[in-house]
Amino acid sequence: MAMILSPAAGIQTKTKASQQSVVYTCSMHPEVQSSKPGKCPKCGMKLVVEKKQKPAESPASAAAAQQAGSPSGRVLEAVKQADQYTCSMHPDIRTSIPGKCPKCGMTLVAVIPGIPEDFNLRMESNPAAPRANDKLRLRFSIFNPRTGEQVKKFQISHDKLFHLFIVSQDLGEFQHIHPTFEPDGSFDIETMLPAPGHYKIYSDFYPADGTPQVLQQSITTAGYARDLLSAQPKVKPDTSLIKTVDGMKIELTLDPQQLIAGQPVALKYHLSDAVSGEPVRNLVPYLGAWGHTLMLSEDQVDYVHSHPDEDVLAGSENARPQGGPDVTFNAFIPRPGNYRLWTQFQRGDTLTTVSFTIHAERLH
Repeated sequence: MAMILSPAAGIQTKTKASQQSVVYTCSMHPEVQSSKPGKCPKCGMKLVVEKKQKPAESPASAAAAQQAGSPSGRVLEAVKQADQYTCSMHPDIRTSIPGKCPKCGMTLVAVIPGIPEDFNLRMESNPAAPRANDKLRLRFSIFNPRTGEQVKKFQISHDKLFHLFIVSQDLGEFQHIHPTFEPDGSFDIETMLPAPGHYKIYSDFYPADGTPQVLQQSITTAGYARDLLSAQPKVKPDTSLIKTVDGMKIELTLDPQQLIAGQPVALKYHLSDAVSGEPVRNLVPYLGAWGHTLMLSEDQVDYVHSHPDEDVLAGSENARPQGGPDVTFNAFIPRPGNYRLWTQFQRGDTLTTVSFTIHAERLH
């Protein structure tokens, strides 16, 4: 499953498929559009053929239709077609298809979010302008977009209530950390920024009454005066998708090899021991999965957070489950251009982060 953060308001994640006769879209995230069927990269729901809103419907008739419970336009159609499922005993289990809970075997039940829009996020930094390599405390508070009240209930997503990604503007520094949940509903963490510069901060969380959220802020270290526009990174795609990190040889294969914006891609990793060449088969679950991948566009507008296709099955009574050597992530490339991706695997007590830079062509 992958999650995507679309560009700012007024810019939609679209391809030329929007000009074709058949367009696939997400019921919950209509800004996601594709020329092919598949799954929504933002919530994992199955894409459906776009339904056009009735052109001559008045506000009064729309309101009447809503009160009657009949679909009218895209909003009610999204409610009608919502197909997320969860376990009543394990609400951290979320899937786009019905079935059984992998933890207890109970039948999954449908989930329809009460608040489908984005929530409001306030970030506090102490100090406000941190110095590189000095301690920095960040505090996050989430607010209901309808009532303004602070949210205090969240769903667990991959073993955590809050995933925080901090990435420098030059894409050279990367952090994936997890703030502590406080009694008042806020999240708190201490970290540091390793080099002077401008940083983007991505907050990934799941309000109990809403949908999965990815909200973005930024912070700049004290004394950094370089123009942010001129400091935009100029990354180049890797000529080789093989790297050795922490004693592992990590090979990445793209499927398809030629990436096209607006179409899905499978990121297929093969892991082997850098010394012996033997396949790595002793991965341990990291945050409930065999790995995690974050992908950012070169300008840091588009964000994709993906998890492996392979499920983590329960191990024996006295042993943790083990995985490898092959791990596959599915993602969606929203626009043409260069993308930096960071993928994390855990082997024993070592958490390995490997990065690659890839390029997507324009859809012709």
